[in-house]
Amino acid sequence: MVEEYLLFLAMILLLGTLVSALAYKLKISNVLFLVFSGMVLGSFGIINFPHNTIILISTLAMIIVIFDSTVRLKFKDVEKFSSYSMRLVLGFYFACVFFLTFAVFLLFDISADPYQSLVLSLIFSSLMFGIDHGLNIEQLKVSANNKIIKLLEIESLLNRPLTIIAPLILLHYLAAVANGSNVSFITEIVIFLKQLFFSVLFGGVLGFVVYVILNTKLKENLSYLVALTGSVLTFILAEMFSFSGVISLTVFALIFGNFHIRHKLELEKFTSLFGYIFNIFVFILIGSVLLVDFDYIVRGTIIFIFYILLRFITVNLSLIGAGFTLKNKIFMTLNVTKGIDVAIIILIMLSQYQVISGMKTILNLSLLFSLYCFVVSTCVALFYKPLLKK
Repeated sequence: MVEEYLLFLAMILLLGTLVSALAYKLKISNVLFLVFSGMVLGSFGIINFPHNTIILISTLAMIIVIFDSTVRLKFKDVEKFSSYSMRLVLGFYFACVFFLTFAVFLLFDISADPYQSLVLSLIFSSLMFGIDHGLNIEQLKVSANNKIIKLLEIESLLNRPLTIIAPLILLHYLAAVANGSNVSFITEIVIFLKQLFFSVLFGGVLGFVVYVILNTKLKENLSYLVALTGSVLTFILAEMFSFSGVISLTVFALIFGNFHIRHKLELEKFTSLFGYIFNIFVFILIGSVLLVDFDYIVRGTIIFIFYILLRFITVNLSLIGAGFTLKNKIFMTLNVTKGIDVAIIILIMLSQYQVISGMKTILNLSLLFSLYCFVVSTCVALFYKPLLKK
């Protein structure tokens, strides 16, 4: 059995490397290629991992990718673009929470219990709010100092905690209700606010501890090990103490990325390699389960068009006075690819929460949305030059 799983892992890594090389030649993101590769493997039943293995791979992937993407963000860039990025993030989040939630609630018969249907619709809209611009942008021949690219990179960072934490809070709440607990939604919010405070504090303390260690006379290889184990320990210890591992790890990585550290460039290259490997695993795993039920195609397509319309309106309202052209705003509107954070939540829903009534509908709709987002974002990446002109 162990040899079989090792064979699966080797097969995924080899196939993912080959299709990524093809995507690089075509100068587009490898996400769509990885997802379709997973769909082919899944349709033939080639990939078959236990649920615990999927959760382990997903968690490790989330740790490495969050660390790798966050260390690239500098405080000076956040200060320069934060007002527009924050307006865009909050505007789009509330648009999804209010309008997308009720659109899904009205169009889909999710559960026999209307309240549970509403909560599941809210889980879906909170999850689809998440966008990872970096997956497409890194393939474009655009200056890293481009104003549009910087704004989208900061948006990706700011929306990641919400994309992961909000659905998990709601899923935990629904699971508790399904088990007969009398937990209230307000209680869950209060718990989250406490988690937020202690998570930031915990991540900051561990970040400065690792910062001090890395600035001692360590060998370069030991620095790699300290950075990698530090990020994993930050996430795991935060979760053990009932904090948010995602927020703690984000704060930890921000400290790592914005202070002077010996061998910093080499360390970032080292973590990027691990992030790339885990990206391959997660997106192929998502593709292997992405066999969408055709019953959801028509209504799902209507919801997706409504979602793009919400995105376009939010982009226009949030960036008033920013000096962007209509073509620039169309680029930002259609660049909606779902990142590893959304993929991980979908895998967790598949492996742990399928017993909740109505979850099958939300999963099918989430998978359909993710597929649409991958296709649309890939098409935008192919014709990005006219859209990015000043």
